[in-house]
Amino acid sequence: MYGALVKKRSLFTICIFCLSAFLVFCILQASGFAAEKKRGRPFRLVSVGVGDPDLITVRAIERIRGSDIIICRPRVEKEFGEYLEGKIVWEGAFDQWRTWDQDCSEIADREKREKCISDQKLRKNLEKKIRKAVDEGKTLSVLGHGDLMIYGGPYRWYLEALEDLKPEIVPGVSCLNAANANFGKDIMSGEKTSSAVLTHYRDIDKVAEHQPTLVIFTMHTAFEDIVEKLKRYYPEDTPVSIVFYAGYKEKEYRISGTLATIQKKTEGEEFPFEHLVYVGDFMK
Repeated sequence: MYGALVKKRSLFTICIFCLSAFLVFCILQASGFAAEKKRGRPFRLVSVGVGDPDLITVRAIERIRGSDIIICRPRVEKEFGEYLEGKIVWEGAFDQWRTWDQDCSEIADREKREKCISDQKLRKNLEKKIRKAVDEGKTLSVLGHGDLMIYGGPYRWYLEALEDLKPEIVPGVSCLNAANANFGKDIMSGEKTSSAVLTHYRDIDKVAEHQPTLVIFTMHTAFEDIVEKLKRYYPEDTPVSIVFYAGYKEKEYRISGTLATIQKKTEGEEFPFEHLVYVGDFMK
């Protein structure tokens, strides 16, 4: 009988031990999941917002602080230096994105072909460094201004080349958000349509037929060329506005008119890269 009692107690002890071990395992898993959720994935693309640095999000700051290595342009490093203390900072391959999907051997022009090969080599070297860092348990963040997923050419190659790393996208305030706020009204409140189309100069012919509100990302396109193309689809009394330096408290401003008057109103104006063109009757 005593032996049976000892056997039962031993079995009970084993059960308690197994249950305790299982609970510890669950707690560790849960805490690890929580830590991973807070820290994010090991490779991420992080928007730092647009305009002034105070438009960065709390999540972006958390991701930056949780990173071992930062990949960014010198301007971003300077603007957000307070969050980068103690971080390793690498210069990225941002201007090299245009040759991402090109076959360099098919480029006839020697100078352009050599540029393509040089871009390809730089991207490959950076990709190897990123993969090596992730394998070593490091966390990396690529930083950029605005919404990286709207005309985010410099970030597309990271997504495609490093797709298997499942990059985390950390959203942020875009020039579109900041410029919309400048109007102080809903840009979807047009009279003819309650839609807005984000477009580029080259696509205006494809999207303007039904006269929706257009938000044109100009990409250095001459403003007079945009106006002339718009006149084919919109009446001349259609409101047009240009928002300059959206998101900069001290620099942001807007010039408004119609298709008939806007060129006169912008005579002598120097158009920086940071401007958006709005077209539509929501501004009436």
